[in-house]
Amino acid sequence: MKKKWMMAVAMLTLVFQLHAQEFSTLGDGKVYSFQALSAIDGSGVTLSNGDYVVNGKVVIANGDEFVMDGGATVLFADDAELVIKGKADLRVSQPTVLNRLGEASTCLGLNVESEEVVEVSHLTFEYVGLRGGVKAGMNVSDCTFLHHNGMVTSALFLGGDGASFRVSNCRFEYCQKAAIGGAANYFCPLLVENCVFKCNSQANGNVPQLNLTASETIAINHCVVEGDSLLTMVGGIGIANWYGLDGFKVSIEGCEITNNRYGVTTMGVMDVVIKDNILCNNKFEVNPNNGGSGISLYDPYYKQKAVITGNTIEKNLWGVTVIGCGDVNLGKTEVGSDATDYNPGGNVFIDNGNNGIPYDLYNNSVNTVYAQGNVWSVPVQDAESIETVIHHKTDDPSLGEVVFLPAGATRVITAKMPDVSAPAVMYDLQGIRIDPRQGLPKGIYIVNGKKVAVP
Repeated sequence: MKKKWMMAVAMLTLVFQLHAQEFSTLGDGKVYSFQALSAIDGSGVTLSNGDYVVNGKVVIANGDEFVMDGGATVLFADDAELVIKGKADLRVSQPTVLNRLGEASTCLGLNVESEEVVEVSHLTFEYVGLRGGVKAGMNVSDCTFLHHNGMVTSALFLGGDGASFRVSNCRFEYCQKAAIGGAANYFCPLLVENCVFKCNSQANGNVPQLNLTASETIAINHCVVEGDSLLTMVGGIGIANWYGLDGFKVSIEGCEITNNRYGVTTMGVMDVVIKDNILCNNKFEVNPNNGGSGISLYDPYYKQKAVITGNTIEKNLWGVTVIGCGDVNLGKTEVGSDATDYNPGGNVFIDNGNNGIPYDLYNNSVNTVYAQGNVWSVPVQDAESIETVIHHKTDDPSLGEVVFLPAGATRVITAKMPDVSAPAVMYDLQGIRIDPRQGLPKGIYIVNGKKVAVP
């Protein structure tokens, strides 16, 4: 009997400890910060040597508000997280760091479930992440995400089906899993601009640095997506629609996407515009049959529409691969410039191929693909030469044709490079890569395969 009584006491103590690890505010309209929480006994937040330490799960209830402490350092212990269900203001003007407590910490970081739009700015997340289970949306600007521990699928997790996200002027580096991602059944409109993604998905799973679900609108503008050549499973940008739903629009414009397993891959039904990007050296796939494209378009429903214009596609295992899809347009100049399907092309292909065979464009579909107005990786832009870098009906009668004549030529234009802190890719007329941050003397340069005049 005594033994049973002692076991019951032990179980009761264990239950009390488990409950003690979670603290929740009352939802009575108060405003909290880490400083305010540290002054409450049993809140799970303490002050130690000038740093705030979070132990367990701390919940800011709906009806209350959380304001981020500017200039603070916050350390998260094992399984620790701050869940904000009420209002949240995560903007700071002083450097503020959220980090793990100890090298083996399994911390989760911030989980924001507010019903209103949440602003996040000037925070550094190191080994911890940000989950945006918001109802209305979230704007994340001027933040840094470093070495995310991979306890959830991405450093910035897009939650809240239908919630809109904007991510600007942020850096994501050496995260264990994707930099930005979300659940396959969360259709979150997203704008990503002027961001740097470097060597993410360090776990080397089959997960790209940006692992996105297609939505009403997704736009990725003026970003740098640089891979780690040792990671043979990690692509640059992957956007998928696994449900076959219509009405999704995706654009990728003015980005530099280099040194990944592949550059961009789109899967499923969507309308895609890929314009004025540099897709270079995306070739770190051990088996070319499994990847290595600068751009890969895949849709078994044959509904995906893609317009590809003004890109430099260089030194990938495959330049562009088309698998299924409905209407793929890499250039259509035979129609008037006012036609809805007019596309000047302007894509420049340079040295794409594998196993000693050049592949600028591989049409692995039954559809006709227009690819006029482009410059191909052959010295003479004539039919006989271009045929050597394109795979289509001529090579396999079961495939669709690629219409590639007339070919294009370089043009003198004024181009605006991505406004990010990482260097943009530019070449001088001798083909030597240069860094525009070092200053550009007057002359002619090659940007996106086109001549650019610097006055």
